[in-house]
Amino acid sequence: MLTYSLDYESKWWLPVPAAFPTPEGLELEEWARGIAASSNLSAAWVDSPLAAQLPELLAAQVYGLDPGRSGALWYCPYGLPAAGVAQLFITERSDDDLLSPAEEIAALPSFVAVRPLEVRAAGLGEGVGYSRIVGDEQDGPTVAELGYVFTPPGARVAVIARSGDADSIGLMAPELWALVDSIVLERA
Repeated sequence: MLTYSLDYESKWWLPVPAAFPTPEGLELEEWARGIAASSNLSAAWVDSPLAAQLPELLAAQVYGLDPGRSGALWYCPYGLPAAGVAQLFITERSDDDLLSPAEEIAALPSFVAVRPLEVRAAGLGEGVGYSRIVGDEQDGPTVAELGYVFTPPGARVAVIARSGDADSIGLMAPELWALVDSIVLERA
């Protein structure tokens, strides 16, 4: 079984439990209420008449995460609610059963051209980074995405950051790379 460790700056990122109830027994709604009460809030939410609904919004942001994720961190440069999310996906693989990262990324649909960029992370080795805009054909682009795919021996690692605001993805980029560069895989 593969596990991972990573470093992140708590002023930018808030880790989201992988599943609810948490190992401590917290249900999603209880966790969301605790996070709303103990974390920094964006200025727009501090004195807002909607502030009481923040735990519900946070729970909805958790429901929007991929259930197959290995981990997730909310990007909160302005405080809660999150301006974006980074999700981590780790799977085991044999060395002959997977497309290369560049081939995988080439197949991604996007409203703008997806241009792969070769990268090298300290703990994961060589990989490919990309950005894209995805959305509904009728309503137009809705989500900006910045991602990285790596295939170290015996594993596939994808880190995918998304936001409804392309500016937030641009702001997130340096902190996301620092997080990706810190990932270390371990066999349990």
